[in-house]
Amino acid sequence: MSHFLTRTLQALRLPLFCALLWWLSAGSAQAQVSCTATMTNMAFGTVDLVDGSAPSTTATLSYTCTNTGSSATFARVCFNIGDGDQGLTNFNPRVMKDSAGDSLKFQLYQGTTGGTIWGSTGNPTVTSPFAVDISIPRRSGSVSGTKSGSATMAGQILGLQGTAPPGAYQDNFGTVHTSITLTSNTSSAPTSCGTGGAGTFAFVVSATIAKSCLVTADPLNFGTVAGLPGAANSDQTSTISVTCTTPTAYTVALLPSNGATTGAGVMSPTGGVPGNTDAVAYRLYRDAARSSPWGGVTGTNTVAGTGTGAAQLLTVYGRVLGTSANVRPDSYRDVVTVNVTY
Repeated sequence: MSHFLTRTLQALRLPLFCALLWWLSAGSAQAQVSCTATMTNMAFGTVDLVDGSAPSTTATLSYTCTNTGSSATFARVCFNIGDGDQGLTNFNPRVMKDSAGDSLKFQLYQGTTGGTIWGSTGNPTVTSPFAVDISIPRRSGSVSGTKSGSATMAGQILGLQGTAPPGAYQDNFGTVHTSITLTSNTSSAPTSCGTGGAGTFAFVVSATIAKSCLVTADPLNFGTVAGLPGAANSDQTSTISVTCTTPTAYTVALLPSNGATTGAGVMSPTGGVPGNTDAVAYRLYRDAARSSPWGGVTGTNTVAGTGTGAAQLLTVYGRVLGTSANVRPDSYRDVVTVNVTY
């Protein structure tokens, strides 16, 4: 068996040698040019997404191409970017992930703002690598000719991702997810990127989603109420919208301007009637029966919830108390502070 194997290798030696000579001859036109490149990491830092925002940042590509030939050389150099270790098979949009496998969508663009997606040659989804056309000086003695440059890559996290849980996310574009391809020619500028591998430029895209909440509130308008002694209570409602990251626990407290933690406030005249010092008492409640005050003592008279990344609507039940006094006709107002603790 060993003898047969030895003869087989000897029989293949000449065809293999000839094939190798042919490959070197065909590639010799490009062998005089080589390129190296680095890309800075793209760090979005800590981002707050509950308001629907789309944070952006940039990274910088730096490259140097070397010509060892005796003639000045034209080259088209293409810098290709794929999908990343965590975002496998995701190109548009690309995807970062946290340790639990939660996804955060983003995209990489050529230039300082969104526009052409930075892709790779032969990719059917994102087809355009970043390409530069350069002329590299010839070798001078033992010193190779060089041409260096840089380019900006813009990154953007897609908006409306408030449901993504807080945490650290990344997509690692290691050496298998980036490549440099080039075509060179001493007589005219090439028009294609080439397919031969000429280097890589690994980098990491990262972002940290902060635990956060966003709150808005509609006015609680009681309209026109009776100011005579013995007038009945007047009831109205308002809505508070709370948007918190998933799954952030929160409490909502209400504090009238008089500082009362029991939800008992007082509206003061707005100045329509000179010298008016009357006041209109009101109360804030958590229930339609107006039996559970909504105040500022956490765990006693506040409202609790757990964020989903979407807006959660809370109803405030208000009541203007019937009075035994004669309140002068005027416009009355108070400011209630909504405190969300998370």
